[in-house]
Amino acid sequence: MRRSETTIDQLEQLLINDEAHIARIRARQIATLQALDLAQVPLADGSRTLAEWAAARMDLAPETAAKLVQTTHLLQDQDGLAQELKEGMVSFDRVVEESRLVAAGAEPELVGRSRGWDLAGIRRQVARHRRISRQNEQQAHRERFLAIQPALDHTSYKLWGSLPGTDGRVLERALQERADRFPTMPDRRRCARTQRHADALVALAQDSLDGTQTGGTTTTPIVSIFLDAELAGRTNGEAGATIDTGPRIGPLTLEEILCDGSVEILMSGTDGAPLTVGPTSRTVSPKLRRFILHRDGGACTADGCRSRYRLQPHHIIPRSQGGTHDSDNLTTLCWFHHHVVIHRNGYRIDPDSPPQRRRFFQPDRRGPP
Repeated sequence: MRRSETTIDQLEQLLINDEAHIARIRARQIATLQALDLAQVPLADGSRTLAEWAAARMDLAPETAAKLVQTTHLLQDQDGLAQELKEGMVSFDRVVEESRLVAAGAEPELVGRSRGWDLAGIRRQVARHRRISRQNEQQAHRERFLAIQPALDHTSYKLWGSLPGTDGRVLERALQERADRFPTMPDRRRCARTQRHADALVALAQDSLDGTQTGGTTTTPIVSIFLDAELAGRTNGEAGATIDTGPRIGPLTLEEILCDGSVEILMSGTDGAPLTVGPTSRTVSPKLRRFILHRDGGACTADGCRSRYRLQPHHIIPRSQGGTHDSDNLTTLCWFHHHVVIHRNGYRIDPDSPPQRRRFFQPDRRGPP
């Protein structure tokens, strides 16, 4: 036991020593950046800012370069803190936060006491002391943006951006409130909050497109599926299918589209010539949809869920597995259980669970369609 404890202590000390070494390197980098800034090398080299130059030359992420350059400027009037960093007495992250606290106008006594706080505590004090002028607010508004970057094959999208404080809080609250309405997964665990926020953003966007404010029953709009018959057949539906405007889709998404919506399929052969152009058809007719919703009491039939949010009919045996539009093969699910649980997380309805109420789920271990 004593040998194990000694080993852990040694590993801990190794980490602390490495962090002190990193601090000394950062201090040297800051001194070099100060000299480059005075010589105006970045501007002469075609860069708009010192941070932009540092990001390109040092192969840093923009946010890392911005933090390093910001600390370079803040430490110019803080010789004591700069010396502690140079000697490896404090971590670079603590120097960043303490220098921000000084720049925010905190009293020296408060800055001295901050050495005993964790970094989150220092950040709270920085936020409390930071003054926000009209110019600051206008600048935050001018710099607002939301970037949406699709992958080259459109199988995923990345989002990032910046919003003024109040607008960001509105978005945060909207996502939190919608995410908190989602039930747990069939195994009783909750998705990570970041995943629930992503689902909430999609749900809010879909509400906007459908013109619904509180959810309710919705109809999926028409979807055009372009199918390369040879490639789709050879890969069991994992390649060769795209929807209108380009995004590629796989078997799960294809099943969801076939489950609820108006669909037209345009199929091409190996030479690119159209083989068949299927008629536009609604997978579930409006009359059948109304019957299913009425039969199921106008609520989600998943076990433990009574949500009425964006109710959708679901094929218990999927169309790709030979399932029909017969009412016995249809059940009512809310958007979360239909879109997230089944068609994104790969669950299926347990065929032995009782109809109309208390539908249970099980992992989908079927073979390819």
